[in-house]
Amino acid sequence: MTGPAPAGVDRALAALPEAKRELARMLLAARAPVPAAPAPRSGAGPVPATALQARLLRREQRSAPGSGTGSHAVRLTGRLDHGRLREALTGVLARHEALRCRIAAPPDGGPPLLTVDDAPCLRLTRSDLGGHTPEVRREAVLRALTGSAATVLSLEAGRTSRFELLTLAPDEHVLVLASHLAVFDGWSSGVFLTDLAAGYRHGADSLTPPELQFPDHADWQRRWLASPDGAAALRARRAAFDGLPPAPPAAGGFERGHLPVRLARGPGSALDAGLALGAARGATPFMTLLAALAVVLAARDGRTEVVVGTPAAGRFAARLEGAVGQFTTVIPLRIDLSGAPSFTELLRRTRAAVADGLTHQRLPVDELFAPGVQPYSVLFALHNYPAVPFGLPGIEVSQLPGPPARHLELYSPDPAATLACIGLVERDGEIGGTAEFNRRAAAPEEVTALLTGVEDVLRRAAASPSAPGITL
Repeated sequence: MTGPAPAGVDRALAALPEAKRELARMLLAARAPVPAAPAPRSGAGPVPATALQARLLRREQRSAPGSGTGSHAVRLTGRLDHGRLREALTGVLARHEALRCRIAAPPDGGPPLLTVDDAPCLRLTRSDLGGHTPEVRREAVLRALTGSAATVLSLEAGRTSRFELLTLAPDEHVLVLASHLAVFDGWSSGVFLTDLAAGYRHGADSLTPPELQFPDHADWQRRWLASPDGAAALRARRAAFDGLPPAPPAAGGFERGHLPVRLARGPGSALDAGLALGAARGATPFMTLLAALAVVLAARDGRTEVVVGTPAAGRFAARLEGAVGQFTTVIPLRIDLSGAPSFTELLRRTRAAVADGLTHQRLPVDELFAPGVQPYSVLFALHNYPAVPFGLPGIEVSQLPGPPARHLELYSPDPAATLACIGLVERDGEIGGTAEFNRRAAAPEEVTALLTGVEDVLRRAAASPSAPGITL
């Protein structure tokens, strides 16, 4: 049954008791062929949580409340209508099912389920700091930003977001959002702000639901992975990593650290020369930097093959782009450095590895390998989230830098097996960002040495792009 249910089926479903009606819809949906891309789910009952959400829930229950919280903040300069803002925030929560969901294991002990609450629940606190000195106001904003990232949210209770509005002056406010990583990814922040602006301008009723919701994706993903096509895709992708050992966990476990990092640019710099070389060979900046990083990791580990994990948005279908949710996936990239290749040849291999990896975004890393196992110890990303033209009538809006991200639990089935996640952004002619690393696996200088090594590889590559032995 691939199309809408025949009228007779609809009548039969309607005749069932309500408690059995949803189960019947789910059984009918399970018999239908699974499409290759997400589609609206059948019915509105609970759906299985994704493997990533199940992992984050287990970690939250076990020992790390608050570790799955992300933080975002914007400054609002101008006369703000507090009532309209509150209505717009409520409208955004109503628009996106991911912001109204609970994730919990059922009483029978089965896999966690994602259940969507009908009514939005806005958790908004307000603080008026107008009577304080500028220094006190600045310290209060800093505390709010830092505290937001440490907010203890609850997937099981459905408390997955919390807002704080700080009034610094009649025409200056800061809005802080704490959101759970299980339901809110980096792309979602742009969707959220766009919808908030639309709701503030035109009213909450103007916010119609997106074409696909995150639970639609979660439901489809589970069914597709269990289908013949999904199972075959999993087998083929797993075979691509045969023979590679898993990344070993650090003896001391996991302790988070953050470190600002940058790559030096400018006339005559190794970075500019290397990126120009890569562009001439059809490689993106990400591919060029990844090839150089692979050389560094191969030399460090004494191997001729390395695996680097790269976070990806995971929104491989256009209809997913307008939904809030946790779609992020990690693509493990296997780079072959055997045979003492030149950097030009290594660029070709890296381009092929990236192109192939991007075709497998549907396969969650938690499903690819055994539970808690990953083949990479280093994650690398050059972020390119789209700029969000966020504006309100009569109000100037600017995003505030929040506390360092805490993503290792998100990207790593076992954070103790990850040395570092290096996240770079190209902005205003510079490339820099933050390295989130495991203090039990590496010292800060070992993390910065990775990027120093990248610059050294690019310097040698620009001098002799076709010379063999770039891996030496």
